Amino acid sequence: MGTTARRSALAVLAAVLLWAGLAPSAGARSGAAFGWTPIGTVDPQHVTSADTQLVLYGVHAFTPNNVAFNPDVIPASVGQLVVPYVRVPDGNPHTYRLRFHLNTNATSTQYQLITPNGGGTQTANVSGGAITLDFTVSVDLTGMGWMYWSLKNSGGHQWVFTKCEIDEQTP
Repeated sequence: MGTTARRSALAVLAAVLLWAGLAPSAGARSGAAFGWTPIGTVDPQHVTSADTQLVLYGVHAFTPNNVAFNPDVIPASVGQLVVPYVRVPDGNPHTYRLRFHLNTNATSTQYQLITPNGGGTQTANVSGGAITLDFTVSVDLTGMGWMYWSLKNSGGHQWVFTKCEIDEQTP
């Protein structure tokens, strides 16, 4: 194939690719996959940063690697919670993924993520052992501010928290 023919073929291919990406009927937006951008990770060694914070309630044991909760030792009247905070940078809607790394010796258990101020509760029934539990949450504040969620084991079992990775959904 001569140089002119190669240039023409490349020009046609470029035009097709450009058209497919920009044509309104091509559905580029509707079929677009969303990604996740890391905001931060909170764990026993990293409880605060410019964009994240971690608060813990009702802890039975605390090490640099994990935090243990034990409802047999800490009374049920004491909330045993992992509370991650994220700094919301503006008044625009944001979607976050909270990835909790947890462990329990129970064969199965239940966790609840509670959004404050009537934001609702998400429940997850999971098998025992080491798990990564994902929750997707939407935030629409009137301006910049901090948002938090409370994670608890509603199954009444002993459990261990290792870390929570916080990501923001990006188009």
